[in-house]
Amino acid sequence: MHRIFMLSAIAIVVAVACAAGFAEVKTFEKKFQVGAGGTLSLSTESGSVSVTGGSGSEVIVTATIEGRSSDVAKFVVEANQSGNNVDVTGKAPKDFWRFLRGANLDVRFSVTVPRAYNVRMQTSGGDLAVSTLTGTVHGETSGGNVSIDHVDGASTLETSGGDIRVDAVKGDVKAETSGGNVKVKNVVGNVHGETSGGDIAAEDVEGKVRLETSGGNVMIKVRGANKGIHAETSGGNVTILIGKSVGAMIDAGTSGGEVVCDLPVMVSGKISEDRVKGTVNGGGELIYAHTSGGNVRIKPLD
Repeated sequence: MHRIFMLSAIAIVVAVACAAGFAEVKTFEKKFQVGAGGTLSLSTESGSVSVTGGSGSEVIVTATIEGRSSDVAKFVVEANQSGNNVDVTGKAPKDFWRFLRGANLDVRFSVTVPRAYNVRMQTSGGDLAVSTLTGTVHGETSGGNVSIDHVDGASTLETSGGDIRVDAVKGDVKAETSGGNVKVKNVVGNVHGETSGGDIAAEDVEGKVRLETSGGNVMIKVRGANKGIHAETSGGNVTILIGKSVGAMIDAGTSGGEVVCDLPVMVSGKISEDRVKGTVNGGGELIYAHTSGGNVRIKPLD
């Protein structure tokens, strides 16, 4: 018994020593001279990606790979230029033993691009972030969070399991997550947001808004003209704020709570606690607000 204990202790010490001894960090860096209006296309099998618009005319790609020496050595980063476009890939061999023991990699991409540049990025498991950019943004991750701020251009953002955050954007925004929250604010453009299981909010938006969630709350705050609002949830509350003088058609309903509208509504049909249909300030674009299990509140902006 004592011998078994000693062997187990030795095995643990050896395992710890091997893990520490084989830890390694590898850095990749490459620079490209480009013109405005090009596109960065970055696809990686692992890792987070951060892209920032700069004042120069360079694309600077930096990647840090940390983990077991064998895994670090096998992870390959490539970056190539075609005209004003730059393509970046991060790949690791799909061998059986690596899959069996589990990958032990921490991969981080940090990229600087010209301010007027487009971005397309995809990762199988990390976070995505873009800031200070004039151009279109497409971001897709299988398991991380997505965030963009101070972007002038249309954005399409997708994650299978994380949160999405958008702030200070001029352009249409499409944001979809299968399991996290979505928060969009300070947007001049149309907003389309969906989540299968979290809360969803769009604040200080000048544009058409469509938000849907299968299990959380919905909050919409629209400034300026009403260009159309669609808010729908299967299990939470819906709150909508619009200007006091904004015209709209109202279609609000709930299957498990009450509907309250703090604006003067000319009601069509019968009045009930769980349904309101009518017009506000002479009518306008439709405000559709429905929930299967919560309350609906429509009120004026402060």
